[in-house]
Amino acid sequence: MMALLVADQPRRVLLFYTENGSDKWKAQVEAFEGQQNDMRERDIEIKSIPYSKANAREWRKWKIDSSNAFTFILVGRDGGEKLRSSDIVTSAKLFGTIDAMPMRKQEVKKNR
Repeated sequence: MMALLVADQPRRVLLFYTENGSDKWKAQVEAFEGQQNDMRERDIEIKSIPYSKANAREWRKWKIDSSNAFTFILVGRDGGEKLRSSDIVTSAKLFGTIDAMPMRKQEVKKNR
């Protein structure tokens, strides 16, 4: 039963940014524009988390240092961190990382 719950959870891209990182954040969001089909196919949810009191718990949970202007985190269906970057991640790198995951390989096989 537990495995089913994990597989039902979307993959998440968490975009943490401070005021100084807003340009990188915008560029990251733009890098994924026009990729909706690929995002949907891989079940990726994007969540932007600007630095604020309201978001402090998320920042602590993922151990984001607020001195980092921008942090990209890919979270797998299992809730684990799969990729972290302080640079903009291309859609090719994101999809390549996901496509190499065992769970994604099973999904592709199952959907053929």
